[in-house]
Amino acid sequence: MPGPVFLRGDSVTLRPAEEEDLAFIRRCMNDPRVWRPALDVNPMNREQGTEFLERVVSDEDGVQCLVCDGDEPLGFVSLTGSRYGPDETSRSRSAELAYWLAPERHGQGYGSDAAARMVRYAFEDRNLRRVGARLGSFNDASAALLESLGFEHEGTLREAAWFRGEYHDVLRYGLLREDWRDRR
Repeated sequence: MPGPVFLRGDSVTLRPAEEEDLAFIRRCMNDPRVWRPALDVNPMNREQGTEFLERVVSDEDGVQCLVCDGDEPLGFVSLTGSRYGPDETSRSRSAELAYWLAPERHGQGYGSDAAARMVRYAFEDRNLRRVGARLGSFNDASAALLESLGFEHEGTLREAAWFRGEYHDVLRYGLLREDWRDRR
């Protein structure tokens, strides 16, 4: 039985991940079409999945949700604290957006809907001033998604990611609340 709905988008719902969702999360996180673009190279077994649920999903400094269509899980979206630590996050009122979808769900608009709903939550409910995101320069689909939401390319970390035998740049994107509000 899926957990309660936390947020509703146009075509998806976002809900907390539960223990029964671990098989789906592990399946996706072990698929190279998910972990490579997510810049993650480690496999996830049952014990690591449980640790992920306890350590990451249950972390009070961020919001991590399963992206669903009805009862069916489609992916994951999160809003986490600044990489500079919790004190910096509270002072700057910023967070980082991340997301992934099951490969069979790519290109169907679910990621855009989930990300847009999480950004709205960040600005309206958490009173954040800024949302950032990072991605490999090879991830054109994610760059297009972010740009469609109003994110701007703010910088490039040259050759900061290893992907399929080569170094690639990591792109940093950001969106300020005032710019988001002007687009609505």
